[in-house]
Formats: sequence, structure tokens, C-alpha cells
Amino acid sequence: MQFYQTRLKQTVQETSSIYSYIMDIPAGYAWQAGQHAAWQFRGFDLAPDDREIRVFTIASAPEDGYLMFTTRIGEKHTSLKEALLHQIRPGHPIGVADPLGGFGFHPETHRHTLMIAGGVGVTPIRSVLRHYLEKPKEGHKITVLYSDSDREYAYPAFWEEVRKRLPGAELFFVSERDSFVGRADAFARTHGNAAEYLLAGSPGMNDAFTKQLTALGIAAENICKDVFMGY
Repeated sequence: MQFYQTRLKQTVQETSSIYSYIMDIPAGYAWQAGQHAAWQFRGFDLAPDDREIRVFTIASAPEDGYLMFTTRIGEKHTSLKEALLHQIRPGHPIGVADPLGGFGFHPETHRHTLMIAGGVGVTPIRSVLRHYLEKPKEGHKITVLYSDSDREYAYPAFWEEVRKRLPGAELFFVSERDSFVGRADAFARTHGNAAEYLLAGSPGMNDAFTKQLTALGIAAENICKDVFMGY
């Protein structure tokens, strides 16, 4: 696996347990909004059962002008995440592999898009929506349903930008499961297959919403799940 070399520029604490890591874009590196990549972290003394390569979504869009990944670091975490939390500093080398994946949506063929994000799964939503802000399609509407059980939501400045640049967008930040599921249900019953549905969360969350939407008659081709492939 080939790694392009870059260096950490900045760490941003998004919430009490979510952190973003911002880097320069290496020469010759390109990606599409919504893709993921393998990242290599050398120079840390890791536990024997840990590894220096991890896969994260590229949370930034090319229009941002930088590379960024975001991860949750809970109370219990690996030695690599311990290094990301307490040891890594601006200037530390980081490798990033060629991107993979095709997570995204198609405003040219659907009048409405529902983006469902669970926890740190919001990262590809942030990327594809940031890209969309550059050329929003007239008449197309975005609804974001973002759930976090801790009631903490990453990227607060970004969501303010979305509100300003997409005044018709609907942003719902929820913490209760019933509200999360219920809003998705109501949306699907209202818009059906005239809308496209993006699911970005844990595999269990993505599968549960896929079953829910399918039971409501949503076609499989109208549902896009964020899945890490190729590693």
C-alpha cells in the first residue's frame, strides 16, 4: 500500500470525546467528498496488539484545501488513540493512502436528500455536504438528521455555515432513539422514493435504518450506506 506523506497542522477538539486532525494535502493527492482512506501513524510506541494503520473517513472536502479525519476517543481506547490524544503534535508525520469508496448523493435525480448520521459517523456527511455547498442545485432540498446519545455534536461552525448558505436546509440534532427513528420514518412516509437516503453510522445503525426504509417501500437504489471497503 502506497502512502503519501503529510504532517499534522492542527488538532481540534470537537466535543468532549471527538477530535479532528487537520493536515496539508500531499502533492499529487486527490479524493472525492465522502471517500475514506488508510492512515499511517509512525513514531509512537504502541501496544503489541495495536497497529499503526487505521481507516478513517476523509472528513474534509477538496474545497476545504486541507485533509482532515475525525475520530471519537472514549474513556477506554487503544494505544494509538492514546497517542493521538496526548502525544501527537503539529509537525508529526502522517501517511495517507489512496482513497476508496463512493459515498454520496445525486441532487440531479432526486428532489430531496435525507442524511442520517449517528455519532462520529457524521464525518462523511460533513464532507459531501461541504462539497455540495459550492454548487447547490436549485429546487433540491437537504434534510440532516444527526443523533448523538451524549448530546454533543461535532463541527458547530460548519453547521452554522450550512444554515447561512443553504437557508432551506433542515437540520435536526437529536439524542433520543425514538426521535431519531421517528423523524426518519415520517420523512420516508412523506417523500418516499422521490428522495435519496444517506446512512452514516455504525454497521448496526445502517442496517437497522436500511430495514426500516425498505419496509416503508424505499427502493434499494435510493439508499446509500457509508461502508469502508478495500482494506
